[in-house]
Amino acid sequence: MAKKVKIAMLGCGAVADLYLPAFRFLQCAEIRAAIDIDLRMVQEMAGRYNIPQISNDASEAAQSDDIDAVIIGTPPDLHAAHAELFAANGKHILCEKPMASTVQDCQRIIDACKANGVKLQMGHMKRFMRGNQKVKAIIDSGALGKIFMAECHWDCAVPQLIGTYREQKVTAGGSLQDHGPHAFDLIRWWTGNDILEVSASIRSVHPNRPTEDTAAVILEHENGMFSCHHLTRISYGREHGQDTYRIYGTEGTLVVRNDHHFPTMSLESPEIILYRAGDCIQRFDTHHGWNIDDSVVMNFPFYNQLEAFCECIINDTEPRVTGEDGMHVLEAVIAAYVSSLKGMKIKLPFRENIDLTALFEDVKKRDAANLKYDYTIEPKAQPPLSIPEHFIGSRPPRTKETWSSGEHGLVGKVWLEGLMRRLRKPA
Repeated sequence: MAKKVKIAMLGCGAVADLYLPAFRFLQCAEIRAAIDIDLRMVQEMAGRYNIPQISNDASEAAQSDDIDAVIIGTPPDLHAAHAELFAANGKHILCEKPMASTVQDCQRIIDACKANGVKLQMGHMKRFMRGNQKVKAIIDSGALGKIFMAECHWDCAVPQLIGTYREQKVTAGGSLQDHGPHAFDLIRWWTGNDILEVSASIRSVHPNRPTEDTAAVILEHENGMFSCHHLTRISYGREHGQDTYRIYGTEGTLVVRNDHHFPTMSLESPEIILYRAGDCIQRFDTHHGWNIDDSVVMNFPFYNQLEAFCECIINDTEPRVTGEDGMHVLEAVIAAYVSSLKGMKIKLPFRENIDLTALFEDVKKRDAANLKYDYTIEPKAQPPLSIPEHFIGSRPPRTKETWSSGEHGLVGKVWLEGLMRRLRKPA
């Protein structure tokens, strides 16, 4: 029987529910331990996923001979200390994004893994989505020509995250730190163009959020390309959970749309459409077989990410997503925060040690004075909006009839019924 990598899950919050179901399908790994300071959460995860060992002491767990590797799913400000601890005990590291809260901590993680000869793979699971891999293949085929621009729209109204570690000043980030590394990394990976310069505006709109919940970022990339990123945690309707990209090339435009499902967990393919000259439009899908287990194995990104992690350990190969990849996009995120507050473009590499806690205090004060919105944590039910059905300034079809006495032939305020009467020709 082939060697199985024995893995521990460090951090038993929501992220553990993303990783642990994959172990029932993995042939190259087994989950051996669950670790969290909250013993109740550890016990719950261990019971649900049949995990033999539990601990609320990371130092003790790191010394276990029954563990080969660890998934670090703790808050980002703790990643560096936890990576150093487990690497020093010879454990391979799969580190969730964002890699850390500072670029200096990212470098600590990289250095610790190199010094102890262990593998370090970043948890950028969007690279392991089947649809996103198809997008990479389309771009690599050259069908779009030279890439000159890309867009990301990522909207997600998540008031339930208020008060969680994802939105605390101590972790040094909000929506941009949480979603930005995924978006930045995905476009960088698809196009192969590193980030050179960052310009951004961020806002803290919801009064109960200590960090930003809205961001607009422009990244200048290598080879003359730039990308625009729109990220917000205040949105409603179809845009709730929207994760849409557009890649513009000299010979084609590729649209990747996930706004009809939640892409992190869905096995459904994104809508992938390629537009080229001569009215050439092609749609690409990822198809499923008859067996649901096979569909999970093919399409579940956390399964594919874990399998790649185990393969690099077993075969002693370079991880698919390196620590340098994680540090590069986190560097761009921090540069975006600084760019917004200072009103200037920030060039990479950007290795200054920035006090982001103080930065968010300044952002909060600024936006509290300018954005006098009163949001509730639980959205109240709203009655349907009633709009009178009339046309204002609508231009009718070109006909011989006289439509209006207006100088430009525009119809004024008329009810639909009246407009339809005018459209009917005399018998």
